[in-house]
Amino acid sequence: MSKRKKLLLSSIMCSLILGVSACPVSAETIETFNLDEMVVESSRNHKTPLPGGFNNDSSRVGLLGETEVIKAPFTVQSITEDTVSKMAMPNQDLDTVLSNVPAIRTGTSPIKTDFSIRGVYTNASSYYVNNIPGFFVMATGPVTNTVGSIDAMIGPAATLNGSTQSFQTPKNAGSTPGAIYLNTKRAGENDFIKYTQTFAGHGDYGEYLDVSQRFGKDRNIGVRIYGQYDDGGLAISGAGQRKKNLFANISYEGETTKTNVFGGYYDQKLLGAERRFSLDGSVTKIPDAPDASKSFDDPDAMHQDTNGYMLTLNHQKKLGEHINWFVNSGINQSVVRRFIYKSEFTIDVNGNVMNKSAYPWSDYIHIQNQYLQTGLKGDFMTGVAKHNVVVSVDRSHRKYYQDGKQRKDLGTTGNIYTGLIFKPGIYDADESDKLKKKLNHEETDVTLNIMDKIELGKLTLVGAVARRHGNYIGQTAQIKDDNWAPTYGVSYAPTDALSIYAAQSVAKNRGSFVESDGGNALNANEYLDSVKLKNTEFGIKAKPNENLSLSLAYFDMTQPNQLKTYDTTDPTKYWLSNNGKNHFKGVDFSVDAKLADKWNTFGGFEWLNAKQEKTTKAKFDGLPTHGSAKWSGVWGLEYKPDEDTSFTSRLSYTGTGKYVINQTAKVLDIPSHVTLDLFASHKASINGVPVKFIAACYNVANDSHWIAQAGQNNKFMLNNPRSCMLSAEFEF
Repeated sequence: MSKRKKLLLSSIMCSLILGVSACPVSAETIETFNLDEMVVESSRNHKTPLPGGFNNDSSRVGLLGETEVIKAPFTVQSITEDTVSKMAMPNQDLDTVLSNVPAIRTGTSPIKTDFSIRGVYTNASSYYVNNIPGFFVMATGPVTNTVGSIDAMIGPAATLNGSTQSFQTPKNAGSTPGAIYLNTKRAGENDFIKYTQTFAGHGDYGEYLDVSQRFGKDRNIGVRIYGQYDDGGLAISGAGQRKKNLFANISYEGETTKTNVFGGYYDQKLLGAERRFSLDGSVTKIPDAPDASKSFDDPDAMHQDTNGYMLTLNHQKKLGEHINWFVNSGINQSVVRRFIYKSEFTIDVNGNVMNKSAYPWSDYIHIQNQYLQTGLKGDFMTGVAKHNVVVSVDRSHRKYYQDGKQRKDLGTTGNIYTGLIFKPGIYDADESDKLKKKLNHEETDVTLNIMDKIELGKLTLVGAVARRHGNYIGQTAQIKDDNWAPTYGVSYAPTDALSIYAAQSVAKNRGSFVESDGGNALNANEYLDSVKLKNTEFGIKAKPNENLSLSLAYFDMTQPNQLKTYDTTDPTKYWLSNNGKNHFKGVDFSVDAKLADKWNTFGGFEWLNAKQEKTTKAKFDGLPTHGSAKWSGVWGLEYKPDEDTSFTSRLSYTGTGKYVINQTAKVLDIPSHVTLDLFASHKASINGVPVKFIAACYNVANDSHWIAQAGQNNKFMLNNPRSCMLSAEFEF
């Protein structure tokens, strides 16, 4: 075992010993202990839902901890555990519930985890598991049945998290304007043993076990164990999946100590399910979408196998009346072996697959992550101002291994409407199980975080700064960055039901090394400065009454990109810089409401103006950013005839997307689309055994359409066909 691993595991063990050695106290003492804005949430300190019950009235805001949504000077949304269980059924991915957030657009191939926030591309690297970043990348995502509630931080608040890997977004695009906190399921007040069966109409069958128990004199030790076995076909013709996992969450709550440990192992296999497309440069219009139920690879040959483990620790110890010490740490490992297409299908206007794409690729990815954060959090008074201060330091380390082998002699041909043609050799070309670990890059980031939230009557001020030291070792260069990232926020709340706020942050990421490009790059072998995403937001939040909650935000972001400045004497020579610019501005609106005694609603919309403002030779200046759409929105309506039954519909709308052809700078329109999803749940009793039934149907109309991929050059996706599921949860 390496010294780094020993140090990290030693930290975890020391914190565990501190946690379990604390003296137990009565339940009354625990209830009077102030948990507001703690770094580690109590598993028994449940959040209060907003009107309608789909979202919570408080959310995690990075190191500031749990904060009331209406008082946070940022856009935040906390999705309840009940909403997650209803809309992100355990055999589905989390994008089925993330689409509830108006600022987020989802929709990608099942072999990817891509989504966008306010028009800026990101992927599962934006997910945090119990405050720990870095567990996932573009090819690996969260384990759905481990997730309880979800906290989405949008905009300037995304800089309040500590170190983030530069793998989070394309290396030259700056930091992502969002962070998604996944809070794992923890033991609640009531003990139970639950067994769940799920069935999908395409032969997918799942079994789940969920056990929650509390121990100790004051029941201050909670244990929750859950596991999944799921196997069967997807709605895509011939495609299938197999998921196996086992996880445990152990929590301890004492008078001065709180500790939570989560860990487990997962193994999942995906067969087929390719949905990525691109257009030939000669195309002058977007071709019609093919039948979404079709498979566009061979499920008998193409696959993605992922297995790994993860372990997180959250620990807090009260050192005094006004000061707490905390630790957040974690390790994980993921191994991906897959046989997929190297890139997107390139098609012409008639749907013919071009010879320059669809080559099978044996791929091997091995990821190792380690994270450790420790610090102090306290409060004190200066006159009439109350300061809530956090000082922490964290270290994030990743080793990323990758190797692949492409077979250009086995390119798939044919037509996406009439059928594809696979060469016979494709069935013996998979070498993913033979590939070995080959270091792609290693990255270590150390960040000092200092922040202060000042409460001054009706005024709240937030100031934070992160000092990042990054060290990226790639295959051809070592890139170091050393920079400051500031965040400012102010909120004025004339009443408890209204707040007006403004915030700004400058999030920085590593720079890049200039390759020679055959001698054409005049500043070859130089290092470009760290890139930054400047993010400004103004907003208003209101709760006019107990049945209505509203939020409106205006945002303005500038994102860098690489720019080539050509030599005036030799047009083949250029200087490379990060001086290009994309500009995103728009409006987010969200609403949660109880319309009547049995009717609830949630939803919102986003208007986005995304432009390329500074590009090489001004070729794309003034054009939309890749995959952007002016309008998008979501609206959900729930009818609850009684406390045990609910029926929910959700409409998701994405306006006309923009596809920019690189060769000609021509902009093509990807048609808008509306998707209807339906959900139902009912609690009953069978022979004295409580049973909860949940039914879900995604894409009810079985519509086939293209999905624009925000921030991704020359890419779009085919949506998934109608998929219906039913689950029965038995509680013993």
